Amino acid sequence: MANSHSEFAPLLMGYHIDSDVEVQSTHVPASPSSYLGRASTEEAQLRRGLNGRHTAIIAIAAGIGTGLFLGSGSALSIAGPLGLLIGYAIMGVVNSGIAFISAETAAFLPVSGGFIRHIPMFTDRALGITVGYMFWYLLCITSATEVVAASSLISFWRPDINAAIFITLFGVAVISLNFLPVHVYGEIEFFFGLLKCLMVIGLILAGLIVDLGGSPSGEFIGGRNWHGNPIKEYLVEGTTGRFLAVWSTLINAAFALGNIQIAAIGGSECVNPRVNLPKALRRTFWRILIFYLLSLLVVGLIVSADDERLGKGSSTASSPFVVAFTTAGIKALPSIINAIVITSAFSSGNGMIFLASRTLVGLASDGYASRIFLRTNRFGAPYWAVGVSCAFLPLAYLNCSGDTPTTVFNWFMSLVAIAGLNVYWVICVAYVRFFLGMRARGIDRNILFYKSWGQPWVAIACGILCFIIVLTSGFPVFFPGNWSTSTFLSNYMNCFLFVILYVGLKFTTDSPWIKYEDMDFSEIDAIKAEKAAIKGDFGALRKKTPWWRVVLEKFLDQ
Repeated sequence: MANSHSEFAPLLMGYHIDSDVEVQSTHVPASPSSYLGRASTEEAQLRRGLNGRHTAIIAIAAGIGTGLFLGSGSALSIAGPLGLLIGYAIMGVVNSGIAFISAETAAFLPVSGGFIRHIPMFTDRALGITVGYMFWYLLCITSATEVVAASSLISFWRPDINAAIFITLFGVAVISLNFLPVHVYGEIEFFFGLLKCLMVIGLILAGLIVDLGGSPSGEFIGGRNWHGNPIKEYLVEGTTGRFLAVWSTLINAAFALGNIQIAAIGGSECVNPRVNLPKALRRTFWRILIFYLLSLLVVGLIVSADDERLGKGSSTASSPFVVAFTTAGIKALPSIINAIVITSAFSSGNGMIFLASRTLVGLASDGYASRIFLRTNRFGAPYWAVGVSCAFLPLAYLNCSGDTPTTVFNWFMSLVAIAGLNVYWVICVAYVRFFLGMRARGIDRNILFYKSWGQPWVAIACGILCFIIVLTSGFPVFFPGNWSTSTFLSNYMNCFLFVILYVGLKFTTDSPWIKYEDMDFSEIDAIKAEKAAIKGDFGALRKKTPWWRVVLEKFLDQ
């Protein structure tokens, strides 16, 4: 393997090395596969247009959508302020664990499709195909759900206009943006993501001011709404009822906190993925702490869990944020919040189509879907994959019929959350086998660009908890007088589909479980080559990093 500067030039083309140098080159060798591995050679027409700035904000903000701004209202009404906070904190820990797992495997093999490509490498083909298609369809449904929410929110200002008009506008915008170059998607998500982050921080500060008596009414609220029963009872009385109340919030939290893998799924389109993807995914913890837990803490302080306006599905008036500031008498903020929710829903819907199309690209690259999905347009966008992924968007037109939107929103939320949790526990299983496979082959994990903390115990704990939540997700329907066929199906239909698809593939495809000695760790050679290039050939090009930037990045990367 050669070590010439010209040969390693494309490896560092436009990449940020250790966050303090950017090396440019126009030389591209004829056969990069000889030293860069699969991560840099597959899907040759996909373009690396997502840089560190894009992946960082996408990982932090792309998942902030209707799950936080709308879905949290019903959870607050059922569980109370403390129960809501505990439920989201539990799922926050799980999501952080999944993020760390995804960071390690993405740095090992940053390819389009992310974990969809990793699962069959360390488990079996049938499981990989099953998870791949389930993940693809849940992303498509999520995008339609976000369009439903965004269009219905327009009625806050113009209830007289047919929702179909706005569904069409949002749908066309989402479709069009995903046919453009990936760097356009990155810039749009960066803008909307930054806007969401700033607005949520503003809401947190405004909520604290209202709680401390700074509203027009001048009323000091303090911790009044936490007095008495900060954790409400659900279905039964006593401690068991409070436990069930907290447990019931986990599905809402799973929907709100899901899709942390959005930064890793387009690994082959990310600049310097082995460095930038782990950085972005490790910052998931701060996204959850600041943008979810702090905002929900503030909402729980200024909104009573007994407020009848909470928990009305996709209606803006049911958002706990809108309820909070409407009650405080601040006239301008509800409209501002409505605008935030609309941009958040649109941004999230746009991101889901991007994620879904790259999942199809990953499946096609490994022969699990038609090779037609690998075709790209002149901008480098996989147009067939994008087009098929947009096929579910017309479901948003269900928003045009009577009271259906609320029912559809809640139903889709459960479908998406359960499908996501099924994907999560499989990710954990695949990671544990990846970990044990490296140990069995005598490969030191220190060679990796990123080594996640507390493994394999973190992966095992997260996987078991996700599996238990899936099995108990529809527990309210089993209590006397609570049976609902639609609720049962929305919580367990994905489990039936998962088992049927996996068993069917297991019997119809050649799919033995991969033995540790047969696992493919050939990418280790490319990792060693990249580290040698960074530390050796280009070490002299590194610039001195300002101390404040070093401190900030180290703090965020913890």
